[in-house]
Amino acid sequence: MPSGWEIQKSGVQTALGGIFFLNAQQGWLSGNKGTVLHTTDGGQHWALQETGTEILLASIFFITPERGWVVGEKGAILYTTDGGQKWTAQESGQVKKSLMHVFFTDPEHGWVAGEKGLLLSTTDGGQHWISTEVRPAVAFNSIYFVNQKQGWISGDAGNMFYTEDAGAHWVRQETGTDKDLHRVFFTKPEIGWAVGSAGMIIHTTDGGKHWAAQESAVPTFLLGLFFANDQVGWAVGAAGTIIHTKDGGATWQQQTSKTIDFLINVFFVNPQVGWVVGVKGIILHTERGGDLPPEAVQSKGEGEGKQ
Repeated sequence: MPSGWEIQKSGVQTALGGIFFLNAQQGWLSGNKGTVLHTTDGGQHWALQETGTEILLASIFFITPERGWVVGEKGAILYTTDGGQKWTAQESGQVKKSLMHVFFTDPEHGWVAGEKGLLLSTTDGGQHWISTEVRPAVAFNSIYFVNQKQGWISGDAGNMFYTEDAGAHWVRQETGTDKDLHRVFFTKPEIGWAVGSAGMIIHTTDGGKHWAAQESAVPTFLLGLFFANDQVGWAVGAAGTIIHTKDGGATWQQQTSKTIDFLINVFFVNPQVGWVVGVKGIILHTERGGDLPPEAVQSKGEGEGKQ
């Protein structure tokens, strides 16, 4: 079946869930069994980086080509100053809790969201991590800052939290759902989305004061979310699901992914060039926004006309 996505060879069989690209050539992935992969050619070749651990590394973030962080189980935070040639542990103080998502707004200021309401922050590049209590203490699945001050945390049971003072205070927002929200993403301080269980997508145009459901057209568990701009975005999840919008989520359409395996995360560097990662070491890549090639679209149209 024609697809706008091509499979890249990861060289591993472990689940991959963390993904970050600085540009169309240079990116990193993280996953189970301490896996970190790095590419300098857009994913044509992926190289394993030595992390010194065998635990799940759930999320990865780079602020420059040299400086990055990866977080995971047992409170693990690893840090690099040379693009991942060497990874060094930072002390989180949370050895019993899993860390789910890491996000930095500049080389010094960063946040980590984790299970049981855990939120860590740093103002010195991770030399010191401070724990902040946010209630209710549900699992925090993702964190996103649209600028230095304004950020959101998405969590289980429909929980969403917002800060406008760089994390000094967090306020719970009403989402209108009790579904687990696995990923939150904003393109502007007013405009954002979150995805979750049972095909749930919610959208806001006022910074989260009001969230409204969008029709995803799929019943599947959605885990990953990325928007290239206010209009163009993707969500990925169970059973090889990739859905795509070109109108800010007013309508979502499925894309052919070439797999039925669980897809965990998605990242785009522009509206055309992006990657999706998932279980069994799967990496998918597109240079056309995931859309079918023109010849495939034409062929599909001709076939439909003959029926």
